[in-house]
Amino acid sequence: MCFLENPSPVYFAKCKHTVDDPEEPTPRMCPVAQNRTPPSWCPDPPKPTSKGSSTNRVYLSMILFKIRTWIYQIYNWLCKWVWPHAARISDDSRVSLNRSPKLQNSQRPAPGTDDAKPGSSSNAQAPRTDTTTEPTIIRTNSDNSQLSPTLDDPYLGLPVISIGMTGVIHELGQDRVVKKAKQHHPGRTRDLEDTEYLNQINRETLQNEVEVYKRLGRHPGIIPCYRTSKYGIELARAQGDLESRLNEYPEREDTAKLRWIISLVESFAYIHSCRVFVDDIALRNILIMDEELKVADFGQSILLPRDAVMGSITENDLNAKIEILHLGWIIYSIASWQVHKYYFFSPENPDLCWPASFPDVEGMLCGAMIKKCWQGKYSDMEQLKDEARHLLAGQ
Repeated sequence: MCFLENPSPVYFAKCKHTVDDPEEPTPRMCPVAQNRTPPSWCPDPPKPTSKGSSTNRVYLSMILFKIRTWIYQIYNWLCKWVWPHAARISDDSRVSLNRSPKLQNSQRPAPGTDDAKPGSSSNAQAPRTDTTTEPTIIRTNSDNSQLSPTLDDPYLGLPVISIGMTGVIHELGQDRVVKKAKQHHPGRTRDLEDTEYLNQINRETLQNEVEVYKRLGRHPGIIPCYRTSKYGIELARAQGDLESRLNEYPEREDTAKLRWIISLVESFAYIHSCRVFVDDIALRNILIMDEELKVADFGQSILLPRDAVMGSITENDLNAKIEILHLGWIIYSIASWQVHKYYFFSPENPDLCWPASFPDVEGMLCGAMIKKCWQGKYSDMEQLKDEARHLLAGQ
């Protein structure tokens, strides 16, 4: 506003107007302000920017730029070292994920083509204990909501035991683990859309496994399932898997081998009686608890209609004879006490042709039964179970 600073001449410091003959040495409007209609005080002129304030702004911009650079470097470090699996995924893994029962396509994943750590499975090796915890009735709290981490997740921050293609195993205690959906993060090799696509498949794979455990319930040949929820599946902690046992331990006597073989056949016969195709029948997915074999990892399993005829139904190119073929290789591995891997839907068999030749099993423990598994002589698991029981009775 205008104001009187000197008695003569009158200098209005704010608006910069000057009057030679002041009327009185008191604040008043300058002539320019009085000539306005209506008269109004002159506004304050803009304050000049000091050199110091400009320098401060430049310095602040430099600090903010350095902070952004540090944040970007930290993020890249996390993607490279803390989340290495998020920055490295092959096209084969994405093709195999498409075989999820929820999102089926025309190819199957081979058991050895995931990014799991060596020896990992749906459970992990733990020190041998002499006590066994009796599993409780399975409680379910599943819904259609996405299985993404939230502050309500009771399993946040648990130690990681192993990482598989679609799931992560966390330690929940000395005798229990929890399996959660694997969470990918955007990186230099994957954008946000691809990341969410993979995470959605992982969540649906876990939800499919939840439904399989609900249908199977409790059985001596299946890994005990204590609780399922949208955040994960709580399972008993095994002392190892069959693949590691064959590689690292001395060969067992034939009676012990036969007991394992019979128990596996009965377990898979029970699973098929529940109208479930396991699909990923592999040594690494057969766990050992107190020297007993337990079937685990049902992420790729297929739930069939309750009235399905197991000897004739084919779902997603899978049928009972292919399941028995896979089981035959498991039995052969136990009988020979060597690791033998085979998967019908591997990339080496794109036309899904039945194998033309097999190893010689003449004179081997369960050799005749193994040969019939390979040749497709059993129409369903019940036939295989009946012959296995006859074999056990003849011992």
